Amino acid sequence: MTYTAKVHMNGPDEQVVESGGSIDIKSGGSLKLAGTALTPSAAQINALSNAFAITALDGTAGKKACVTNGISLITGGTGIADMSLAAPAVGNIATIRIGSITGGSVVVTTAAGVTIDGTEMNTITFDAANEAIVLVYGGANRWNTWLNIGGVALSKV
Repeated sequence: MTYTAKVHMNGPDEQVVESGGSIDIKSGGSLKLAGTALTPSAAQINALSNAFAITALDGTAGKKACVTNGISLITGGTGIADMSLAAPAVGNIATIRIGSITGGSVVVTTAAGVTIDGTEMNTITFDAANEAIVLVYGGANRWNTWLNIGGVALSKV
């Protein structure tokens, strides 16, 4: 029986993981960079990488829900009145940006009981291309505004 190793040494100073291979660090083990152990869990690292994933939305069926951890890039057309944003989970970072809009407004409403900045605000309104808002987890059913670019309006509806 022959096989091709998917994890192997490439000379004395380099270890290579081929496609389909993996390195599994067991409980109690660690991965170190320059002698310093990395402390985030795999779930934390995955959540952070998801925060930079881009989801294209345009208000059509199946493309109305902004992502709660990542970037929602919205093509607004002549306006969209019924975009949505669910409650955050611990560590979520939601960026909502208008890529283009030819008229009207793009309105994003949070799920029932979900507020923004600890007030009763639950609606985000964009009126121009390149407007954006960055929201971070602020507690159960609460988003906090971290950054507002271009005068995005927050209100209660």
